[in-house]
Amino acid sequence: MNFTIRQASPEDAAVLEEIERTCFRHDPWIAVDFLKRRCLVAELDGGPVVGFLVEHQLYAGSDLQLPEREILNLAVLPRYRGMGVGRALLEREMQLPGIYFLEVRESNLAAQRLYRRLGFEEVGKRPYYYQTPRENAIVMRMERC
Repeated sequence: MNFTIRQASPEDAAVLEEIERTCFRHDPWIAVDFLKRRCLVAELDGGPVVGFLVEHQLYAGSDLQLPEREILNLAVLPRYRGMGVGRALLEREMQLPGIYFLEVRESNLAAQRLYRRLGFEEVGKRPYYYQTPRENAIVMRMERC
């Protein structure tokens, strides 16, 4: 499968919402939330957008410290999971130097495996971070120089 990673545009808003509702039925984001931040999309060559990543810079960094970034949202349509789409989105995002943080559901073992393969380590937990269904979040961190 060939796909392209690119910056999201306002024209992608409807498909971003559709992917979000498909992947996260409870408390989905709305289009304006995606486009307020850095949002990358994975687009099949000559076809539709099948996944996205939303990132927010927490700290711009300095001469002595790396920037800090948080991956807020990563979603891939179910039929395209396991094909490298999520990995490609993360690898593109992590081309930027920085310290990256994310939260992942305690039950989402597939995502945790992917994050660990890319160098993320568990640094904490947030009890009942997710409300529907109620579940703990694992906080993960990775540093890229």
